[in-house]
Amino acid sequence: MKSVMWKRFFRINIVLAISVLFAYGLFVSELNIQAKDITTESTAQASVGDIKISDKTVESDKTSKAVLKKLRKIKKETPKVNVKQRYEKNVKITWKKVKNAKFYLVYRSDGDKTVFKKVKKTKKKYYIDKTAAKRSTYKYRVVAVAKAYGKSFESKSGKTGKIYVRPENPKVVISGECFVEGIDIYAKSYLPNNYHLVYKVGVSTYGMLNSNYFSYNGMTITGIERVACYHPDRVFFLIGMNEAINWNTTSTINNYKKMIQLLKKVNPNVEVVLLALPPVGVDHVAGFASNSYINHYNKAYKNLAKQTKNVYYYSDYRKLITDSNGYLMSYANGGDGGHWSAQGTINVLNDIKKYSDKLTKGK
Repeated sequence: MKSVMWKRFFRINIVLAISVLFAYGLFVSELNIQAKDITTESTAQASVGDIKISDKTVESDKTSKAVLKKLRKIKKETPKVNVKQRYEKNVKITWKKVKNAKFYLVYRSDGDKTVFKKVKKTKKKYYIDKTAAKRSTYKYRVVAVAKAYGKSFESKSGKTGKIYVRPENPKVVISGECFVEGIDIYAKSYLPNNYHLVYKVGVSTYGMLNSNYFSYNGMTITGIERVACYHPDRVFFLIGMNEAINWNTTSTINNYKKMIQLLKKVNPNVEVVLLALPPVGVDHVAGFASNSYINHYNKAYKNLAKQTKNVYYYSDYRKLITDSNGYLMSYANGGDGGHWSAQGTINVLNDIKKYSDKLTKGK
């Protein structure tokens, strides 16, 4: 009896064990399937993510190549450089904007040197050289730079020619005949310390060039030699009224050319200003040139200035002393229709000074 019961118990336990094992097997199988699905999904997601990153990279590469291709074109450009002013500690150069330039590099060479040193990196379209020394010569170059994605491209060099730096307070000589004598008599107190007068009443261009009218260090020298002794930066000439009675301007112009050449031997960068001859009054005395002859000479002076480096022609001062009919104004008339009054002289001198300052701070 006991043996039968034991056998039954043993069979039941075996069935239960098999059932448990079968159920466990199904559970593990389900877990494996789920794990496999998760792994597959994860792998798929990672693959899809990788494709997206790769697309962005390709797109970025295309963009950078397009941008760099565009910026590379700057290598064919040349900045157009202009000189706006050139006096000591104020040499100003400007240039037009170069397309796609991120910034500009400015280089300078001193004197006749061929080596250029970088003096400025700027995003502006101008540069002011605050270290430029008076009576020195410089050259400048400007390079436009485009930059992106860690790469940079440079344009060709925009260049200036040689730039002579004017002194802020140049040595100025006013030279001529009776009008300059009038400055000495009526307006000397208006003369700055850097101005000097060289004159001789009745002198002609020939006389200034050839006659020993002047004393200097125990010697007698010509007018143009006396002017040169000042080593001037700028010379104003007001000569020719005594020659304008002759229609032929050739000898006067030739004399001026010789005087200019002599001054350039002393200072190759000297600036010469040919002042236009003034008008005479409607009641001028006999012996003075007529306004038609004066105007004829002034045209010759103007042409000489156009043809000669560092030579200028200035006539605007005449507006201060000329009436609507082209004659010397009564207030400026010294009494004989040819010479100037004290006030007329002062006004002309002040205008010459303004023009000289403008010339110093101009191109």
